[in-house]
Amino acid sequence: MKLAMCDDDKKLLDKLKPFAYQYANSRHFEMVVDTYDSGEDLLGSGTIYDMIFLDYQMGGMDGMSTAQKLRARNLNSTIVFMTNYPDFVYESFEVSPLRFFKKPVKKADIYYALDAYFKMYDNDYPIRLRYEGTTIFINTQDIVYVEAMGRECIIHLPREYKIISDVIGSIIEMLPKSHFFRPHRGFCVNFNYIAKYDTCSIYMKNGAEVSISKRGGTPFRAAYKKYADRCNPKRRER
Repeated sequence: MKLAMCDDDKKLLDKLKPFAYQYANSRHFEMVVDTYDSGEDLLGSGTIYDMIFLDYQMGGMDGMSTAQKLRARNLNSTIVFMTNYPDFVYESFEVSPLRFFKKPVKKADIYYALDAYFKMYDNDYPIRLRYEGTTIFINTQDIVYVEAMGRECIIHLPREYKIISDVIGSIIEMLPKSHFFRPHRGFCVNFNYIAKYDTCSIYMKNGAEVSISKRGGTPFRAAYKKYADRCNPKRRER
């Protein structure tokens, strides 16, 4: 994830930047945080960011003008405004910000905004893996299921697979708990790729069949129902 923080208060940036890295480390994904002390420098960087924490009132170009120029470039970066001027909220609707935080911004605000971002994108994110002696990144939304293979494991993707130099337990720790589940000690499935299941097996949309252990059946069905209900609230009404 590429994240930018733009504010003409360097002390604030020095305070907030570690909070973003702490969030990423606690959730086991890679993040790069760049800081800028002006809207001009942010725009001049040419970097496309996933998320931008942007001060509304800065010397030179203000945050609203900076956001307007970002949108004029058709950049869909998620914008979070930091401000002492909450009255500008209605004006800012033009650039579709995710959140507003009144200064001084705190660690809880950074975590809250990042949680909102990942909730909006179904909690998926890239994870770092060792593959054939190199480091690769795979987005969790592309993982159909994970299969244990001794001291290694197989990451099954929609049209290919990769043998990863790590045990399945370590991989599972990296995955979002919202929609990955381990129905058997040798497998972990992505709920979003399940086509159907019975008492013994889960059938994935790519045609694969994944085993359910005797002890794993009841917790799997409960977890899958909970996820399906959360994704489709109308299910709960029936």
